[in-house]
Amino acid sequence: MGLIIEQRGDIDPDTGETINPNGITGARRIDLLQYWHKRGSISTGGYNAAVMLRDAFEATMRSKPCLPDNDRVQSSPKPDHAVTIQIDRISRYEKLARHVHPQDKTLISACVLDGQHPSRIYGALRTREGLAHLREALDRLSDAMSR
Repeated sequence: MGLIIEQRGDIDPDTGETINPNGITGARRIDLLQYWHKRGSISTGGYNAAVMLRDAFEATMRSKPCLPDNDRVQSSPKPDHAVTIQIDRISRYEKLARHVHPQDKTLISACVLDGQHPSRIYGALRTREGLAHLREALDRLSDAMSR
């Protein structure tokens, strides 16, 4: 799931096309937001707003690494520094999430933050309606963030 098959080869600088005389292909994993953006289901502004919101949400779940990069004991002169960083991350996410329109919260939460397809909410027979609503919701979010 989430794999796309693409040609592997050199890119011609003049035309921008992939030169692949041997027909070698490879698989690459992309998330649904990239897939929808590449297909044109969501706009570039909506994609950028969704990525900003998702990245801010994921940052709230990160903590500092448990293993240090070097062999020395890592200590901070300010033990409450980690708490300050976490509060900043949560505040950044909350500031971005405030721009989500109330009627779009369920859809954006499912599709952007949880990585689900709109058919989970709308049903398989209404996938086009779900993608249209997602496009409108992300465009509204993009407009609200740009103000």
